Amino acid sequence: MGRSLTFERSLIHAVGALAVLAGALALLVGSGVLGTYRARRPVLDPLLEQWIRGNPQLSLIVVAALGVLLVLLGLWWTVHALRPETRPNVHIGGGDTGSTSLTAAAFTDAVRTDAREVTGVTRARVRTIGTPENPGLRLVLSLQQGTDVRQVWEELDDRVLSRAREALRVETLPTVVRLELDSSPAQRVR
Repeated sequence: MGRSLTFERSLIHAVGALAVLAGALALLVGSGVLGTYRARRPVLDPLLEQWIRGNPQLSLIVVAALGVLLVLLGLWWTVHALRPETRPNVHIGGGDTGSTSLTAAAFTDAVRTDAREVTGVTRARVRTIGTPENPGLRLVLSLQQGTDVRQVWEELDDRVLSRAREALRVETLPTVVRLELDSSPAQRVR
């Protein structure tokens, strides 16, 4: 129900694994495990160094192309990670007669209004998540100090979420609820 970070985590794990393997290989070569002569050789192979010196323009083109590719990959990754999460409209019904679409703003406003009426809730933020066919909700509720959390859960399920399920005509509505304590009024110290 949270924003999926599977791609980012997988990519970071792959880059980290490659870095660990490269470091381990460098340690093995440098310590002489793979041969004492390999440990004494320069990092850049002499044959490769000779080819680079013999073809400076081609070497520069290859390095520039790799640099541009890495910059584009970094920009794409940044845009992918920072793009806002979609707020899908909700499809109601569906079948032979067609389907009705409810805007995300209208649905979240209705749920927010219901959530604010729960005893002890001072503020509510609601967001639709998922897909239009399989919607979900993310709620952030601010509670007054001293509020009975069990009562909030019961009222939230009985009044707010059941009404939302009825409106969408679904049996289950995946929901993430985050409870926050509202800041208490400042007290003056004397």
